[in-house]
Amino acid sequence: MVKTHNIRVLLRLAAVAMLTYSAQAASSAAVNSKGLLRRHGGADEHDHDHEELDCYAAGVEEWNKGLHIGAIFIVLAVAGLGVFLPVLGHFVPQLHIPRTALTMGKHLGTGVIIATALVHMLPGGYESLNDPCVGSRMGNFGGWPGTLAMMAIFAMHLIEFVLSNHAMGKHSHSHGLPADLGERKADLENVVDNSTTQTASLRGDAGHVHVADDSLAKNENCDAVAVHTHHNHVHGASFLNTEDANAERHKISTYILELGICLHSVIIGLTLSVTTGSGFKTLLIAICFHQFCEGLALGSRLASVQHQKHAFLRAVLSAAFFMLVTPIGMVIGIGIRYSYAPSSPSSLITTGVLDSLSAGILLYSGLVNLLAEEFGTLEFRGYRASKKVACFAATFIGAGIMALIGKWA
Repeated sequence: MVKTHNIRVLLRLAAVAMLTYSAQAASSAAVNSKGLLRRHGGADEHDHDHEELDCYAAGVEEWNKGLHIGAIFIVLAVAGLGVFLPVLGHFVPQLHIPRTALTMGKHLGTGVIIATALVHMLPGGYESLNDPCVGSRMGNFGGWPGTLAMMAIFAMHLIEFVLSNHAMGKHSHSHGLPADLGERKADLENVVDNSTTQTASLRGDAGHVHVADDSLAKNENCDAVAVHTHHNHVHGASFLNTEDANAERHKISTYILELGICLHSVIIGLTLSVTTGSGFKTLLIAICFHQFCEGLALGSRLASVQHQKHAFLRAVLSAAFFMLVTPIGMVIGIGIRYSYAPSSPSSLITTGVLDSLSAGILLYSGLVNLLAEEFGTLEFRGYRASKKVACFAATFIGAGIMALIGKWA
């Protein structure tokens, strides 16, 4: 069985690696600018030097130390409130948070995730990678953000498929096949030889006979059996312990979702720390709403992950990781505020690539693992009509709120 702990650690290490890379790229921007400016000498190149100076301008002015440091704790508290509210509501019944409220919060988060990908991240990727300061470094190809998002979608689908398939394979081997499967195969082979005495449905192509055996239909561990008459043997497709395999897949998709959110959170934390003037307070308010809504989305997902043991502890650790990642980005921004050149090619490319990849990850998670999955469950289909309408409304409201916040953040 795939170790969920190992998967979680690998995804978090990937997030930390991306975080470190972005910090190194940002801090090296000022060094790169000095060399480039020295190479552009002479009166006939004065205009070009001025353009390079604008692209490589580093440092921030009117930086308010108290306000920026205080913002770290504000964002920390707001993000923590958003992500821990559904987690504690699920694991601590004494809080008496209505189950309906948690359900509405989960669907609100679905809209938040989709809007974050489409309104916040993908446009940001286009803005960064198509900036004039990037020039021809990306091959004069304006479709890189969409291409990178598409690559992330395919990569997430492949990773989730491989890990989920491996998990189901482990479950099948560890639990074994049904004890009477051999007898059933023998019975089916007799059916092939004596087809006139059994009920079967024929498929005209390739000589396949599909046997309708009520006893097999009652066996929950065997989904389908196909009998091939042209070589007289049986192929069995058995998915054992489907609930366990689905739970494993849910864990994987949740950690992938957290990876995409955290990559974006580092970027917005760094951006907030190097923002000054009147725009800082507006951006801070927008990011607080942004982190609270994303926290609700992720926390609802973390609360529903099933673990064999230490479920509450693992959910708390994952929630704490999300709560800390934006403040970590803010600390990095404070540390490099005098050397950070937000318009340098290295900074723009790093930000654009991370935004585009994060958009693909969240878009895949939001559409496949949240929207399609949550609205397609038997539990949802069993809701009364008014509750279904409320769930759809919550999703639309969440998307609308994040789309509105996109005007400032």
